[in-house]
Amino acid sequence: MKSRLLVVVAACCAISAVAAWNPGEPVTTYWFGPGYPKQAQTLTETWAKQLRDGGFNTAWASTPEELDVAAKFGLRAIYAIDPAGGGRPKVDLDDPAQKSALAERIERVRRHPALYVYGHYDEPSIEMFEELARVKDFIHRLDPEHAAWVNLLPTYATNKMLGIGGDIIRAYVEHVRLFGEAYRPEFISHDHYQFNNNGDTPNYFLNLGIIRQSAAAQGIPFWNGVQACGWKWSGGRASPNSPRIPGAGELRYCAWTTAAYGAHGIYYFVYCRGGHDGGIAETDGRTGEKYEAMKAINRDFVAVAKALAPLKFKGAYFQGVHSPGTTPYGRRAILKISPETPCSEVVPPKQLEDTTLVSRFEAPGMPVHLAVVNCDHQKDRTMHVRAPVPVERFDTATRKWSPVGDEFDLALLRGGGALLRLVPVARKVGAK
Repeated sequence: MKSRLLVVVAACCAISAVAAWNPGEPVTTYWFGPGYPKQAQTLTETWAKQLRDGGFNTAWASTPEELDVAAKFGLRAIYAIDPAGGGRPKVDLDDPAQKSALAERIERVRRHPALYVYGHYDEPSIEMFEELARVKDFIHRLDPEHAAWVNLLPTYATNKMLGIGGDIIRAYVEHVRLFGEAYRPEFISHDHYQFNNNGDTPNYFLNLGIIRQSAAAQGIPFWNGVQACGWKWSGGRASPNSPRIPGAGELRYCAWTTAAYGAHGIYYFVYCRGGHDGGIAETDGRTGEKYEAMKAINRDFVAVAKALAPLKFKGAYFQGVHSPGTTPYGRRAILKISPETPCSEVVPPKQLEDTTLVSRFEAPGMPVHLAVVNCDHQKDRTMHVRAPVPVERFDTATRKWSPVGDEFDLALLRGGGALLRLVPVARKVGAK
């Protein structure tokens, strides 16, 4: 399976984005919730304050008035290009009325301080790429300073959904490549919902790796869409394959693994929505333990993603049970972690137990950075770490580095992680 992932390197070509969009601070946002098109919850001051206090820095908005609310609470906004179209607005530029309406909608908000990106389309098939690109180019002729967001399908999409036949992983890689060529995005994103009633599906990291490599090939950031709720399939009946309600451990695992792969943004499905169970908030605004946990989870993600932004992702390695499309931890790894868990490939739908992810980031003139993640989202773990040189640990609350030595214990919450950096011997430990 690992070799399948590598084909994306050859399949993806460098593609330049056209807009002068600044991605800015790493993104924490959601799909379905206050301000989302056709939602009952408009982005009021009450909702905006709740989002801000929960560590979300980017909201949805469907009206200029909602943009005003977002700005008041220091939130950026994803602005729906068609509030009547939900996540899949089909704008026909050959229809003069639709073209004029879109132009007027963009003109009203393009200079608004809260505007971040335009929400364009969710999970298109390949047959739509050309028309979506045409709409995007029209948007950028009117506003070249803000990106347009199209979210891509996951690896478990069918050939029919992708619009490409054959081996599903190769079809998915080709789908992603052709989207980049046609749409020329300023950033790329996908969603992958892995938590079912009978366990965890296996291809989360495979999907994350394909999107990460596509983003790297295009020289653009990427976002990861993760599961924050449960729901039932057709007929309202639960089954072993129905998505379950993830807890704080699963959400922490999603955020830390997303950061460890070098993502610029994360979004949660859903913040709140009727027919979906156990979201981050209820549709009436009530919150609970999950919302409280999100405060630290979102803070950690933004802090780590920002710290890693100047560096280049060099690889992700797994000690213990690992998923398809991943690289097992080798004997020559920089960090020696004990107790050492034997490497074996996961048998779905089993979750990753006693599994550690270590990803490496480098840049000229900067120390090697290592993100260490406890991929067991049901159990806190403490591991003993030995390094060849002194190590510093990043405090996500203060955003400062502190020395921990070259041999230390690392206690990680279930699904949690730590950001470390190797200190060259000639460099003073603790220096900025």
